Amino acid sequence: MSSSNIPVTPAGFRTHLLAAAGCLLAASTAAWLPPAFANEAREGEDANIVRNSTMSLETPSSANRYISTLTPDGQRDITAHFRSFDGDPLSVRFLVSPAVSQASVQEFGVSTAELDALLEACRNQPGCDQEQFDRHTTRYYQQHALRLSSTRGQVPRLHIDVPQVVVRNRLRVKPVAAALRQLAAERGYGTEWMIEAAIALVQDGLTYRQPSTWENGRKILGFYPPPRALERGYGDCDTKAALLAAILQNLTQTRLVGVHFQRHYLLGMAGIPREDQAFIMHGGKPFVLVEAAGPARRRPGEVAPATQTALASREVLRIDPMF
Repeated sequence: MSSSNIPVTPAGFRTHLLAAAGCLLAASTAAWLPPAFANEAREGEDANIVRNSTMSLETPSSANRYISTLTPDGQRDITAHFRSFDGDPLSVRFLVSPAVSQASVQEFGVSTAELDALLEACRNQPGCDQEQFDRHTTRYYQQHALRLSSTRGQVPRLHIDVPQVVVRNRLRVKPVAAALRQLAAERGYGTEWMIEAAIALVQDGLTYRQPSTWENGRKILGFYPPPRALERGYGDCDTKAALLAAILQNLTQTRLVGVHFQRHYLLGMAGIPREDQAFIMHGGKPFVLVEAAGPARRRPGEVAPATQTALASREVLRIDPMF
């Protein structure tokens, strides 16, 4: 897990520790039960960018799997090649607006200049003290899809509010979902195939790579919102999980949760698991686990070895409801 301190105030004001999720493996408590590794559950606390999209079956003509070109009107024309879980070659083409991609980053993360402006405003306001400034900064973090957590005796920490990121960006990826829905209808496939195609796209079509810590003067914690991930063509586990959740929320009414280990992030989809599917329990209901990170193609319920190890060892995890 990567983390760093960002001084947002001078001496006497609060300094927060910003922590990225990371994507290696293994933090509040939840109930979980991977059927292959445990017999009983343990209860605990829960803790227009894309337009004119089309998708078709074809064989990639080159080794390039994520091809981006600039259109005359400044849009990014992107074609992503990937394979279905059955090994069929697929491709999806869509347009991404760099302006909307940038807007998704601006509404996320931390800018020291913006925090300095909050501090200056507080200084110039009669009666503004530490407590009031803390309220201002806490509201700022919430507005930028970050959650502040505090443990007694420890430095307060900021975490990415993945559900909030998904809510803000799901409409921006709606045409990708529409293209998947249209292709499924044309070929006589149902909802399950459509959902699995979306998962395969995120796992296999986008490269696995962690975004930078800083971008354009903002601390983004090694995370891209969905529009930026589409524009850049890569992301790590939490970036890809947010992108996949945003797409899936346009395809199905099935409830989703984010599942956060210390160094990994994946999704859970509400549903009755088959015997061979790994799942967690949340609110007394099962959620089948879905790996978004890739590059391995894994169907719902098929999890990475590191995830299996974490679940089998009953590591503490955090559940992020996305409904």
